[in-house]
Amino acid sequence: MSKLALFLILFGAFGLFSSFSQAQDRDSDGDGVFDRYERMLKTNPNDPKSKPKDLDGDGIPDEYDLDMDGDGVNNWQDPFPRNAQESADADGDGVGDSQDGDSDGDGFSNAEERLAKTNPFDKNSFPDKQGPVLELIELPETAEKRIIEIRGMAFDTGMGMNKIQVVNQDGDIFPGYFEYTTHFKIKVRLNRGQNELQVAAFDKADNVSRQFVTIDY
Repeated sequence: MSKLALFLILFGAFGLFSSFSQAQDRDSDGDGVFDRYERMLKTNPNDPKSKPKDLDGDGIPDEYDLDMDGDGVNNWQDPFPRNAQESADADGDGVGDSQDGDSDGDGFSNAEERLAKTNPFDKNSFPDKQGPVLELIELPETAEKRIIEIRGMAFDTGMGMNKIQVVNQDGDIFPGYFEYTTHFKIKVRLNRGQNELQVAAFDKADNVSRQFVTIDY
C-alpha cells in the first residue's frame, strides 16, 4: 500500500471521527444542552423551550451531572447536592456549616471556638478553661524507701486528660501513667531530707491542676 493511500485512509478516518464528535456535541436548538442528552432524556433537541433540568447551567443535565450544583463537591459527598452555597454539615443537623452558628454541635458557637483557637468543625475540640479534678491517696509524711509510689485519681470533664507527673524541688520530672481511665501511679525518687513535691495533672486543653506534698526521707 502506498504512503498516499495510507494517508488518505487515515485522513478519512479522522474526518469521520471528527464529524461524529461534532454530531455528538451539537446543540441544535441553542438551549445549552447537547442534542445527545436531550434525546436520552426525551426532550426535543430542536425546541429551546424543551430542555432537561440543568441546575448549574453547565450543559450537563442534572440526571447525568456528577455535581449538580457546581460547587466542586460530588453529589454523593455533598449533604446539599442542590445548593451551591452549602457542601458540608459537620454535626449532621441538616443546617449547612456556613449557616450553622455551632457547626460541630458541641455547644460552643463558631465565634467562641475561633476566639479560643479550637476547631469549630470538630466536636472533640472546644474551649476548655477548667483544670482536671485531682485527688491523691493519703501519703505518709515520712518514707523509709528512696523510691516511693504516689497514687491518686485524675479526670477531666472537658477535652480529657493529657498527662500526670510529679516535679521535685530540683526540677526533676517523674512521669506517671493511668492504670484505668482515672486512677494513676507515679514512681518518684526521693532525696535525703525533706522533699517538696508537686503533683500536676494536665488536660488536653493545657489546663493544669496541682497539689503539693512534703515527704521526709
